[in-house]
Amino acid sequence: MGHQIGESFRDKIVALSELVLDRFNLGSQVKISWERAGGLARHSFERVAEFFPDPLEELHATANAAGVAAERLMVLNARNMLADNTNGCTSIMVSAEASATGNGFAGQNWDNDPEMAPLSAVITRKGTGKVAFTSWTQPGVVAYMGFNAAGIGICMNALNGPSDSSGVPWYFFVRAILESNSASEAVHVVKSAPRALTANAAMITHNGPLNLELSPESVESVGSDAHGVLVHTNHCVHPALIPNNDEYSEQIYGQSFQRRDRGQNLLKKQVTEGKVSLEGAKSLLSDHEGFPTSICRHPNDHPITGWQRSVISIILEPSEKRMHVSNGNPCENNYETYYAG
Repeated sequence: MGHQIGESFRDKIVALSELVLDRFNLGSQVKISWERAGGLARHSFERVAEFFPDPLEELHATANAAGVAAERLMVLNARNMLADNTNGCTSIMVSAEASATGNGFAGQNWDNDPEMAPLSAVITRKGTGKVAFTSWTQPGVVAYMGFNAAGIGICMNALNGPSDSSGVPWYFFVRAILESNSASEAVHVVKSAPRALTANAAMITHNGPLNLELSPESVESVGSDAHGVLVHTNHCVHPALIPNNDEYSEQIYGQSFQRRDRGQNLLKKQVTEGKVSLEGAKSLLSDHEGFPTSICRHPNDHPITGWQRSVISIILEPSEKRMHVSNGNPCENNYETYYAG
């Protein structure tokens, strides 16, 4: 798989390997050198090899086939460990009981770097002895938002809290979740290895929404409300982690509290009036209350994050083996549907 990805997406991978640090530094007040980034990458190789050797082997093969240094691709996978970087997203989770389709789904807007859009792709991986999964991602990243053949879909949110450079980078946990056969296996694998940072996994499973707030010290589950729906943004919600909201307040991205309240109210309104449809979810993800740092985010004059926007919007229906992705802000662009065979 690594060789196929490296050969198929060589130009994108080369561009990513050259741009990743410059683009990261645009969103960070602390500027990182390639020397420092390379040191983190070399340490990450050791930790990943200990816990997740298969995706590491794939990463080496991708780098070899694309003709780039594997160290550069590890920086791509571990970039959110370099410094506090203000990226954000709004995620929604809807149970089968609350869904108009009768199938649970999850979705999110990816508020990030618009330069990443043309360097992205939808990739399906079918590893030997592994659960097949499909994700929207940048080639060279071991996993990103997507769904697997076992009925698990994962969205994600940057989350304020501590980090530990001795832990395993976040995207390798995403990969492990997407190669899990069940929700319980996904939770187990997240708890089984040292975590490098605080992050949020917003998942939909056969059992409904499953939201995990992860930190180096713990893994906490945030349940859906009585209506079977849940919204998560870029601050901690579980009582054990709420103190992070004060201690790491500078990491909280663009109206996170307001976006969560707005999204939760919109979902609750849809449920009480009937069910949450895919069109209703798309409308929510196109919402502009609090513009421009609204659920559907647009460029603004903020000196650190104003160049970012909702690069894509994605809705995952793992039980139907499909996902819907907008190329750009969902208020301006239609969703394309991707199916996994």
